[in-house]
Amino acid sequence: MKLEYKKSLPVAIKSNYEIFTIKIENVNVVVLHTNEQDLQSIKKHLSLFKEAFSLPLALSIANISNSTKKYLIENSLSFISNESIYLPQLLIYLKDINTKRKKRINKKLSKLAQTILIYSYTQQHFELDINESAAIFNVTKMSTSRALNELVAYELLTVCLYGRKHKYSLNSNIEIDNLMKLLKSPVQDRVFVKEKDLVYFEKKVKASYSALSVYANITNKKAIYALEKKQFEKILEHKNSISIYEKEYDNELIEIELWRYSPLQIQSEIVDKISLYLSLKNNVSIQDNRVMDAMSELYTDIKGILQ
Repeated sequence: MKLEYKKSLPVAIKSNYEIFTIKIENVNVVVLHTNEQDLQSIKKHLSLFKEAFSLPLALSIANISNSTKKYLIENSLSFISNESIYLPQLLIYLKDINTKRKKRINKKLSKLAQTILIYSYTQQHFELDINESAAIFNVTKMSTSRALNELVAYELLTVCLYGRKHKYSLNSNIEIDNLMKLLKSPVQDRVFVKEKDLVYFEKKVKASYSALSVYANITNKKAIYALEKKQFEKILEHKNSISIYEKEYDNELIEIELWRYSPLQIQSEIVDKISLYLSLKNNVSIQDNRVMDAMSELYTDIKGILQ
């Protein structure tokens, strides 16, 4: 397209750049291609180009230095190089794009992608968008976009473009065995605390066999709770008097599972069925028939959620 200038530019600066437009996601972007690597000059030039054009800008440098890349990212300035594409206005950040993609072999989903997926199935939240998901999980839109696109790559979500807005939809009839290969147990560690110290952990939910006894025909009298590991560590920083035990030395001690993600982001009071199954499936003895029957019941329930 023909470029229209709002303000003229010095010839000496224009001569250092090839100026052209490209269309990305139906948005016209002015691309400024240069071999300039001096950061101070780039700062000055970008400021002048912003005043000259009404369209969004993207700097194009074939082999961009790490310092220049760091500055551009920190200031949310778009750039294109041989290795990366960073367009924050469009929530695009592709790294190592020239590296040959390795075949995915039993790769696990990222923590955020897994949390979003489990939340969506548990809450039967079939339609998702970036802004809403970012708010629910208290993360940036950029992080949310990466997680949602990760789920699209694994064909767990589909995406449609409405104008400039992406709408994501849960795929129906997901094969449960294939899904479980992509999901990781939420449990990072297990610790034990005295029952009197439970008052310091207000936001905790029933987990492990305590939760299984709610979902299936099994009896469990002792409480077991789940808490995000990061949240648990924050509480310990403020409550140094809490005693932590690695093993159940005393029958009065209460077990707390420390999770990669917050169980409360998915469900309150009791952990969700999918996360529960993931937390137990590799720790159940096949000789324990009552627990195996309960796990089979839980598996059937999850299969119904996915369809």
